[in-house]
Amino acid sequence: MRSRPLGVTLLALILAIGGVLSVLGGTEAMGITNFGLGDAAANAAGLSGSASLVSGVLSLIVAGGMFMLSGWAYTLTTIVLIIRILADGWAIYTQGATSTIGYAAIGNLVVSLIGLWYFRRGVVKAAFGK
Repeated sequence: MRSRPLGVTLLALILAIGGVLSVLGGTEAMGITNFGLGDAAANAAGLSGSASLVSGVLSLIVAGGMFMLSGWAYTLTTIVLIIRILADGWAIYTQGATSTIGYAAIGNLVVSLIGLWYFRRGVVKAAFGK
């Protein structure tokens, strides 16, 4: 049995938490739920409610695959991280780096960039059988 590196566990937890928040924000922005979050949660990534919901579900699927060290999760995580980098870059561009949304997007961007760099390391590839 392969051992899951600590960084993979941490990244999976971050993606799972972010996924839950994106699902909640997306359903809130779409008017499905009413948790009092307003549109801010969905707009934090500069995306519509439905895109936030899809992003959240993808993040949860990827996090589950990462916990199990599934080979498909390596590829899908890389794709999801690249999408997150693009979405956060867009949010910074459209909302401004000094806005509340901009600060959140900068934080997300940094996490995604570090995660993508980490995922390219040999020990992580080996853990996923790549």
